[in-house]
Amino acid sequence: MKNLIKKLLSVRNRRKILRFLNKTWRAFCSVLPLCNVVLFYSVRADGKLLENAKAVYDALDAKKIIFAHKLPHSVKIKPLAYFYLMTSRVIVTDDYVRYMRVIKLREGQKLLQIWHACGAFKKFGLDAPSQLTPDEEIATHSQYTAVTVTSEKCRESYSSAFGISKDICLPLGLPRTDSLIKSAPEMCETIFENHPELRNKKIYLYCPTFRENEGKRIEYDPAIDWAELSKSMNGNEVFIIRRHPLMDYRFENGEYANILDLSTDSTLELTAACKVIITDYSSVIYDAALLSVPTVFYCPDYKEYERGFYLDFPDDLPGETVTDGAELLDCIRRTAENPPTDKMKKFINEQLSACDGNSTARVVEFIKKWI
Repeated sequence: MKNLIKKLLSVRNRRKILRFLNKTWRAFCSVLPLCNVVLFYSVRADGKLLENAKAVYDALDAKKIIFAHKLPHSVKIKPLAYFYLMTSRVIVTDDYVRYMRVIKLREGQKLLQIWHACGAFKKFGLDAPSQLTPDEEIATHSQYTAVTVTSEKCRESYSSAFGISKDICLPLGLPRTDSLIKSAPEMCETIFENHPELRNKKIYLYCPTFRENEGKRIEYDPAIDWAELSKSMNGNEVFIIRRHPLMDYRFENGEYANILDLSTDSTLELTAACKVIITDYSSVIYDAALLSVPTVFYCPDYKEYERGFYLDFPDDLPGETVTDGAELLDCIRRTAENPPTDKMKKFINEQLSACDGNSTARVVEFIKKWI
């Protein structure tokens, strides 16, 4: 049947028909009664919620539904998305909801954004290069009833990124940080149970974020001489790579006993187990700060990085910055021996003051006001 339709109709006509069917379906959904249900909408994984949304879902005692499908959504999935988004009294999301560009929230509906990343580090949304137009960005975010942020200072940044009022950016904290604070020893032990060879090692965890050029993702070369790094490390040191989920390619150009790619392991668990974390422009710095893990910022492409920052980079960072791969190991060792404690405390006070182990409870109580 699919092949027959393709033969009979041009691509342009098929798109016209789909747009008409979607519009008709939305009109139908708009007159259905609202259900007193909390919809958890996520595009970050298929069939499951990730840490932040899952923490709220598990703690919320109410009728709730999960819609978790990575983009792009098929023609079978889209009608279900429209139905749930247009008939659920409360919508909770941890990322973009592209459907809000064509859906208008109905009277009595609430949309809560519990953004997946901590703090306000690199620019995003309206403040960063994007494949979306400014109008599309605004349409995506303009209907938020509330947005959770991690500190009073971060409210201004989220207001700017989403093009919304600062008044609805609320310092309730980030729910997933609760377990990070309370369960760090258990998470650390999980790593050693899964990788017993790492026990009693000095773990240096490398967590680079993805790169873009004019809003489009590109491959990143960290400019590290992996063979030299491996040779220079002591017997009790191990360098672990944990790539960003959007990086589906490897960095190291060989096999080394003391350099491991554990990108399928939990970043939080690895962070809890490491001695020093090495990153660049990733929000993993917030998890590290909450765990009192010192950070080294390895940024060989700092001058070319196009996102920009809400912080004064690199002066406001809670750690040393290095741009030469040949100097990286020495910098890591210095940081391990003498962590920048004062910088880390200042960073937490400014960026993470609402992450006190009770963020989930505050977000859940906030949702309960609407149902």
